Amino acid sequence: MKQKQTGGFTLIELLVVIAIIAILAAMLFPVFAQARAKARQATALSNMKQISLAVLQYSQDYDEMLPMTMDTAAGGLPTTISYWAIQNYHGAVETYIKMGRGQENRANVWWDPSDPDRDAPAMWGSFLDNGYTTGTERHLGDIASPASTIYATLRQGNWQNAVGVIPPTPLPAKTDPFWSSIFFDMCVDPWELANDTASPYHFSTGNVIPPCSLYPSASPCGVWDALVDKDRYQGRTLAAYCDGHVKSIRFEQTFRSITDNDWDLK
Repeated sequence: MKQKQTGGFTLIELLVVIAIIAILAAMLFPVFAQARAKARQATALSNMKQISLAVLQYSQDYDEMLPMTMDTAAGGLPTTISYWAIQNYHGAVETYIKMGRGQENRANVWWDPSDPDRDAPAMWGSFLDNGYTTGTERHLGDIASPASTIYATLRQGNWQNAVGVIPPTPLPAKTDPFWSSIFFDMCVDPWELANDTASPYHFSTGNVIPPCSLYPSASPCGVWDALVDKDRYQGRTLAAYCDGHVKSIRFEQTFRSITDNDWDLK
């Protein structure tokens, strides 16, 4: 006489269990992805905070002057300097950060862990400065409201396409003109690029030219914001302000109007 088997599972029961596990996994994976993105965002904000504090320390030691991402060319507009120059932005604040330049150390504070260009040749970091704060010689006293003026934000991914410069292979010597190309423009240039001193958006005015993406009917308008990654973190970018605080924000929230925004010096 056959004994009755107990404790086993039928094929249908196993398939039901597998289906339930698959459903639960499908429900939980997006949650895990969001949690991972939040953790990376927190790391990026922390890195921006450390850079901001280093910059404020630098300004205290240099009569409130901020470090420069560019230099002044003939005509008054900022121009890119060599990435390896002593006065280059990364070099200027290295005394306060002590982690090396971003191009040399991909694990330091110059990087956002979600940056798609993190392993790209010659890339220097994940954050773009506001050119009105570091594009040329600027003092904290020149900024009317540091707590509401953006100092830095997220750099657009796929940088070589954004600026139209492909790094040479292999990378050239540090004296090569490549290291002074627009590839190493570490700030957005939110002014009218035509060197018209009569323009209300000339660099000398400190006024931001309205981005065409938000104000398409403005004349003139600019496309400087195309270099800002606005959507990396749930439709938001990251911003560091001139008083040292950082936050996640939608790009359009940085503009209340053409004349009321978080980018100009007024």
